[in-house]
Amino acid sequence: MDSKQGRKFLKFEKDDLLEQHIRLLKTVFNSDLVEINIHKQALQAPGLKAESHLLKPLINASNQLIGEIIIKDIRADGLEAHGKEILEIIAANIVKQFQFLEEYAALIQQVDISAKEIASHRNELDTLYEDLNLAHEELSQAFTATFQLGKSLSKSKTKISGFLEKAPIAFGVLRHRQLKIEMANNLILELWGKDKTVLGKPLAAGLPELQDQPYLEILDRVYTTGERYIGKEAKAILEKDGQKVDCYFNFIYEPLKNDRGTTNSIMIIATDVSDLVKSRNELLPG
Repeated sequence: MDSKQGRKFLKFEKDDLLEQHIRLLKTVFNSDLVEINIHKQALQAPGLKAESHLLKPLINASNQLIGEIIIKDIRADGLEAHGKEILEIIAANIVKQFQFLEEYAALIQQVDISAKEIASHRNELDTLYEDLNLAHEELSQAFTATFQLGKSLSKSKTKISGFLEKAPIAFGVLRHRQLKIEMANNLILELWGKDKTVLGKPLAAGLPELQDQPYLEILDRVYTTGERYIGKEAKAILEKDGQKVDCYFNFIYEPLKNDRGTTNSIMIIATDVSDLVKSRNELLPG
């Protein structure tokens, strides 16, 4: 990938990042009046303005204002503690991912055709990708908190399913130790290369190509131990349109427990990072 291709790729990633977070905010706060503004130049960080609507500044590690989240149909004082906590996590995630993309853009500008110079940047770029993985993990935690909040507010499976379908992140729920696919939104079905006919089937039957891969064993361990598992840039070979495809994912297997603390299902939250991994591999030789 040359510098021009890199800039084009990064613009796409930034636009996609904003769209993903806008959809997440709309879903979490049940609002159609969400904006995320990113400034071309960082400004001195101000205090929170007295606005009639909700405004959340986006402040970077240097205490500079890089943008703001605006939700026009929520009052500035209209959030309870859990809402403020989720908004804080989402805002921090936006800042971290934008910082990663800006640093990646600067790195691409420095990269020369020389393979030696490219190779010298490998450790730096790997560190930036680790930052992106952490940002994904924090976004997933915000989504997990939101899902659990929805369960506590209403036992209606219809409402939970509706929230799931709107979620801007690939998401599914596997029930019991048999790992029956109880819920799967369109995004995770797309990542799997499957359709809704897999619903109700054990994961091993719905995605038989996983049989010779480590994920079924990992899921069983999550179920029996009740401990979360985080995968970063994990390679999975999936069958899509009759072809075996190498895919790379960041994902979380989150055990969901009943009132007695016993695991009864596992929530999957996943992000396809195949393009990022492949673009890095093109930029940096092995």
